[in-house]
Amino acid sequence: MEHVTRGNSFKETAELTHTHRTTVSRLVCIAGEHAQRVHDHHAQDLRVTSLQADERHGFVGRKDQPCWEATVIDPRSKFLVQNAHGARTTDLAVRLLFGARFRLHDPHGVVLFTDGWLPYDSLFPQVFGRPYQPKRHGRRGRFPRLQYRIPRTSGHVRIIKTYHGKRVTDIRIERAAGSQRRIDQELEALGYTTPNTSAVERHNGTARRMNPHQVRKSLAFARLPHVRQTVSDLVNAVYNYCRVHRSLRVKLDEPVGRRQYAQRTPAMAIGIADAVWSMLRLLRTVVLLTPCRS
Repeated sequence: MEHVTRGNSFKETAELTHTHRTTVSRLVCIAGEHAQRVHDHHAQDLRVTSLQADERHGFVGRKDQPCWEATVIDPRSKFLVQNAHGARTTDLAVRLLFGARFRLHDPHGVVLFTDGWLPYDSLFPQVFGRPYQPKRHGRRGRFPRLQYRIPRTSGHVRIIKTYHGKRVTDIRIERAAGSQRRIDQELEALGYTTPNTSAVERHNGTARRMNPHQVRKSLAFARLPHVRQTVSDLVNAVYNYCRVHRSLRVKLDEPVGRRQYAQRTPAMAIGIADAVWSMLRLLRTVVLLTPCRS
């Protein structure tokens, strides 16, 4: 598991551990499914005030079969809240945003920063808004379609980039929904001068180095969608619970020897872990699929 989450392909891992490639694939799939259950168990009732969403391009099976991975991250703690795989369609955005919403303590107090992908704009009222039923005109007929109100405690900002070839030529910032005052308050709390998606874009680079199926200019992409999903789940769990993030360290009140800072993982920064987990602790964590009777 440590070899694979360092960006080594299945073939390289098999050579380093003196096993067969299919053995590596089988064990990684088992570990990825377990890591997803651990994340589902711990990543609940998260108290976040802002989220950033983005997508990464990849392949499954062949180079002509693209598979996108969309992620939602908390820019303050760098905690990866939710990810989703599939074609870059509305269904991908639905699974991503609704999956992130169910993990939040207060989904109506979040400012969302995204790129210019249109499904984010159309889905934001349904995901983070408050539903209400409009009155019908008269006593007969159907009730109008369910509507959504955007509370003043939430907002949506789109960072729309214009490309010329592979180079960004223009960036336009647009307030898609919510209160501008609430957005300004969140930017001040984050320490940003302008709205951006820097946290999730930096995570994209980290994920491409940790996940062997997302390394650029490589033929080590996944052959099966299930393998692609489980490897990503394992890498995301290792990133959240096992890897320290330099920007999250805190200064100690009293130095311990030469150590002046306490290192933290995203899970520690968001408050669902009390120590840096090892790979062995992640794999040994017991998660009950169904609650047992007392």
